[in-house]
Amino acid sequence: MKNTQSRIYLKLLLYYQFFIFNLTKLWNVRYSSNGGGKMNITINKKLYDFITEDPSILTDKWLSTRANTPSSVYSCDNHQAEGRLREQNGLFIRTVANVLIASEDTVNQEIKAWAQTVALDRVETRTPIHEVIHQFKIFRGIFWDHIREFVSKHKGEISESDIFHWSSLIHSTFDTVIGTFAEQYFTYYSGRLSVQSELINELSVPIIPLSDTIGVLPLIGEIDTQRARYITESVLMQSKDYHLTHLFIDLSGVSIIDTMVANQLFQITDILKLIGVNVHISGIRPEIAQTAVQLGINFNKIPTQANLKQALKANKILISDIH
Repeated sequence: MKNTQSRIYLKLLLYYQFFIFNLTKLWNVRYSSNGGGKMNITINKKLYDFITEDPSILTDKWLSTRANTPSSVYSCDNHQAEGRLREQNGLFIRTVANVLIASEDTVNQEIKAWAQTVALDRVETRTPIHEVIHQFKIFRGIFWDHIREFVSKHKGEISESDIFHWSSLIHSTFDTVIGTFAEQYFTYYSGRLSVQSELINELSVPIIPLSDTIGVLPLIGEIDTQRARYITESVLMQSKDYHLTHLFIDLSGVSIIDTMVANQLFQITDILKLIGVNVHISGIRPEIAQTAVQLGINFNKIPTQANLKQALKANKILISDIH
């Protein structure tokens, strides 16, 4: 449930950033057409120098806002992460400030590189994306306060159009960074979920060899389409590796059996028969059997028993024969 909510949140955030980015571009076009878009290159360079001369000033202000949040990379007592945060934020400051003097393509490349690095770090440290977005919000205010300080020191050199231009430019860049970061975070997060899902599937489909030719597959939990596909592939491979002639699939831990699960079991049975493996089903609970009948699922083509012990006994396999 939490993974689904996180994915929905990330998608909504990406849509929001896309909307803000395009709205800002439209505003810039209008602003430029009104004669306000002409850049004062000299004052832009002065502002760039003011921001990048000592990035630690901005970083110190940002880090001073941290609270004591256990297990968070942003916690004020997480001294191990502080050095990394300083380095990442210093690069972030220079990347945002670069919009004042560099081309759009250059800035976008730097934003993507920064976002990829930091997004991977936040995923690896299991930092929720809402915490990251909150820190962006805090630092945006600090960054703009720093620009206000520059404006107060150079009142005679700065026009109203310069201030409007910086506001549009800086806020647009922040929005682009947040959107790019969210996209990269989603990519890494989804990749990690996929790896974890594959690991869970692998661990949840263990064939237990009872002898040189007999194995048991205990299935637990719900079986969806993806897991059913993995079960088929894994069972086929393991049966060949163990040189099985009999496989007992125990369904005692399966909560639901619908037509999809039943068809997958039938498919596994047919495939294993082709390589000389006889499949036996055990552990179908009464409520599941009732549901199967209501759905018209017919297990007559597969030998079934109430439990694993009865299934082994029915096939003349004694516990004493198992090693």
